[in-house]
Amino acid sequence: MPNGFRQPAEASRKEQLRALATELKNTQAAQRISQMMLQQMIQNNQNISYDLGKALTMISELQYKFLAVQKVANLDDSAIQAAADTLRLQDFNDTSAKEDTDKGYTVGDIVKEDSIVILTSVSAEPDKSIFRSKIGLKEANVPELTKGLLGREVGAKVVLDLGGTQHTVELLGIRYPAPAPVENNNQPSDTTPAPVEAAPTVG
Repeated sequence: MPNGFRQPAEASRKEQLRALATELKNTQAAQRISQMMLQQMIQNNQNISYDLGKALTMISELQYKFLAVQKVANLDDSAIQAAADTLRLQDFNDTSAKEDTDKGYTVGDIVKEDSIVILTSVSAEPDKSIFRSKIGLKEANVPELTKGLLGREVGAKVVLDLGGTQHTVELLGIRYPAPAPVENNNQPSDTTPAPVEAAPTVG
């Protein structure tokens, strides 16, 4: 052989057919798996569509019933909204008070960097206004809000852009987090003297 190299033997026709058959089986198996996954996805989407459709139907039915009650009882829309806001506020206050107790929050008077603040906001688009929100300044991660509230008292207002909408944010409450537990590394040592054994008497 030239250059001392042996040329690799060419695969026989039978071996080529066997390799082709194996590759075809693998391809068919992969295709079946893909079809099963696709069918599962379609089924899941159908279930989601069904659930969403059912939920939308229920919401629509509730809206019609609410409008019917409002019409029959001749209720004032503004009075209904005021009553709903009262219920929402009571629920928020109860939840906030429980959180204060559970997490050891205390009422603050001046906003600090680690303060938890209670906010409300008004925007030109009423549906984007914030009814109530209770959040730590650090967790909010809104530099303009932090800058506008630091060192200020309840009642302070800040105008800023949130999600592309201008809001007038009002500070309704301040909470301070529970102080971190202090580790006492100066544990008192055991100074109890060791018992003294009596010396044996010599007879």
